[in-house]
Amino acid sequence: MTASRRLPTRQEWALVVGTSLVALLAAWWLFAWLALANLSLIFLTAVLACAVLAGSYAAFISALLNFVIFNVGFTEPYFSLAVAEREQLVTLLFFLIVALVVGNITGVSRERMLALNASRLAEEQERLRSALLASVSHDLRTPLASIIGSASSLRALDPQLTSQDRFELLDGILNESERLNRYIQNLLDMTRLGHGELAIERDWISVDDLVASARKRLAGSLTPFNVQQVWDSELPLLHVHPALVEQALVNVLENAARFSPAGGQITISAATDKTASRMTLTVSDGGPGIPHDLREQVFEMFFTGNDGDRSLHGTGLGLAICRGMLGAHGGTVTATDGPDGHGTSIIMTLPLPTTSQEPHHED
Repeated sequence: MTASRRLPTRQEWALVVGTSLVALLAAWWLFAWLALANLSLIFLTAVLACAVLAGSYAAFISALLNFVIFNVGFTEPYFSLAVAEREQLVTLLFFLIVALVVGNITGVSRERMLALNASRLAEEQERLRSALLASVSHDLRTPLASIIGSASSLRALDPQLTSQDRFELLDGILNESERLNRYIQNLLDMTRLGHGELAIERDWISVDDLVASARKRLAGSLTPFNVQQVWDSELPLLHVHPALVEQALVNVLENAARFSPAGGQITISAATDKTASRMTLTVSDGGPGIPHDLREQVFEMFFTGNDGDRSLHGTGLGLAICRGMLGAHGGTVTATDGPDGHGTSIIMTLPLPTTSQEPHHED
């Protein structure tokens, strides 16, 4: 029997005593109907429960305690450690041996399983850490390299540059700086989501204002595309945290722009489902699309597929953070085929405010 030489913890004592009492009550209730050998299985179950829930040491203590209870309470003479009949003695000894062996095996198996799970968790954490470092190093270095290159050209080649050249270099610096800022914001949001520190400060905002603000932030990235907005003019106001929902929309639009062909169309549509009391925002692009078997994985943190809308150009953060931000509002986000089966449509839903939440206007 493998057991540590230490005093049992309070949790182990509570488990051992609790399972033994339950076994005692069950055996007492069934004493008139079951043979002694069958009653031993009830106490063996208590030992197994301790092994599974607390390990081999608790199982060892439980085996000894249940052996005493079984002997004192169910063998003749009752309420004594003595055993009058040879068959009962054999039953007791078999019970003790089986309880010790099975409890030990089960407890050791549990401990090995816990160690294996801990090892797998450590490997997963290391994988996520490596993915984060790779993502951070790539996605910080790329815009920084562009900014440094453009700034160096402005300083070294200033006399030879035309006004148009300077404008293009400065525009590149501005666009890459905004891209870098969005990426850092995603990292901060990821940390807040992971620690449950994402506070929801709701305010009233229209879909028009929400989309206009997101498009303004992505003006440089969306310039090469034909962006269309499709929705009724009488959409209800949303009662959300405007900055968080805007960031979710920015992440989806930026993803659509990254993988759509130059000159392609990106469509932003909105609709209300009064039956379900939800509003749906859909962003559709003309990119290569997302394989059906990856449409759930694309919303996982640091997942970057090699095909479709999540190629190696993606960081694996944008859509995951989008799901977290919408989920904090009670909303959802899913990926489907784009219009006519081409490209991708990212469908975001948000609950509509109840009647009691609707804003009241003073006369």
